[in-house]
Amino acid sequence: MTRRLSSLALAVLAAAPNTAASPEVAGQFAYFRGGTLWIASRPGQPAQQVANSRGAVLQALSPVDGTLAFMTGPGGTDIHAQRVPPLRPWLSRAPYAKSVLVSSVVPGPTFTTVRARWLRWEGDGHALIAGSDGGNAGWNLVKHKTFLPNPSALYQSTSRSGQVITMLGSVQSPADVGVMLYGPGARPGTEVFTRRLPRNLMAALRDAPQPAIREFLGDLDPRAQADDVSWTVTSPQVTRDGQRVYFASNAGYGVGSAGTTTSAVFEADVREVKLRALGWLGTFVGSVLEVTPSPDGKKLLILVARHDSNAQINTFAYVADLGHKNVRELIVAQAPQGTLTVLNSSCWLADSRTVALSVAYPYPEDLNPKSGFEPAASGHTLFVKDAENGKTLHRVPAATGVTCGPK
Repeated sequence: MTRRLSSLALAVLAAAPNTAASPEVAGQFAYFRGGTLWIASRPGQPAQQVANSRGAVLQALSPVDGTLAFMTGPGGTDIHAQRVPPLRPWLSRAPYAKSVLVSSVVPGPTFTTVRARWLRWEGDGHALIAGSDGGNAGWNLVKHKTFLPNPSALYQSTSRSGQVITMLGSVQSPADVGVMLYGPGARPGTEVFTRRLPRNLMAALRDAPQPAIREFLGDLDPRAQADDVSWTVTSPQVTRDGQRVYFASNAGYGVGSAGTTTSAVFEADVREVKLRALGWLGTFVGSVLEVTPSPDGKKLLILVARHDSNAQINTFAYVADLGHKNVRELIVAQAPQGTLTVLNSSCWLADSRTVALSVAYPYPEDLNPKSGFEPAASGHTLFVKDAENGKTLHRVPAATGVTCGPK
């Protein structure tokens, strides 16, 4: 998952005990620490330093086979700076004692370096995509060819088979407010909904009987809905099996201070392109950052930022069980007195019951132009949390940029 730019506050992470991982916990995860990359086969097991990863600033674990892709740059590289230096892409496979340049796997002069700001795998693990200000670069590791990815590649999600793709936008433009669906098979791009044609979204809300959704509907103003700036939509995420897509939207409710709005969570059936509101979740006040399905597609991780004051933005993490139709707050309470909290990254582990989160608690005065308005990497802690009971199973100090892979 890419780094979130807003300052956030997560609950009880710092105070949770460092308990041992249970035998059921499984799944690889990788992170940055001390200027290099580390990978652990599961929480509680010793992490291994990845070869040739000194100077790594971007990384992504393949959800299929655990291949670790990363990009290295000169010392002090900041991918959020106004200009990013050329970065070299690498690949490392288990046991991660050796890393090779991507150009040795996908030969040719194209994309030997990229001024990248993000890096991600396609859901089927066949292609690696890096995004820069000048466009996106792609490497197909099956065909051993480079390619030019969709301009919206950062905001798209792909099923494990590669047959289903969902992304923000409309048929006319990826910049439009809406959600697109491609596949399965040769089915062309289909609009799940758009701001100009919101009837599917509105019908889903009207079909939800819950009082919170009824109240939400009553507060919607058609005049606000007609304006793009009134809308928020999270990047849609498809389940690994390609059967369902999840996202949150405020349906044009309007956006207030620091992105404050009210949103509902939606589920789209891929085959029928039928949309429904998950009314049993109610609505979320604040700014929904992510709605991420677990690898088995049975749970959702929902991150919501709430603006409490000019100096404090709290983030709340919820885990929704889609089968039992219940939701629990994974993280409760406030950040330490006088601090903000920055959520650096998060992901589901492969066991679908464990979540990894990297978080820091800086004082507001520490976030200034000199620091790039970011806490130091050493100020973060990586927590692995049991999504079912909220317990901390593992922690790693000074760890950032966590991504998760297969078992």
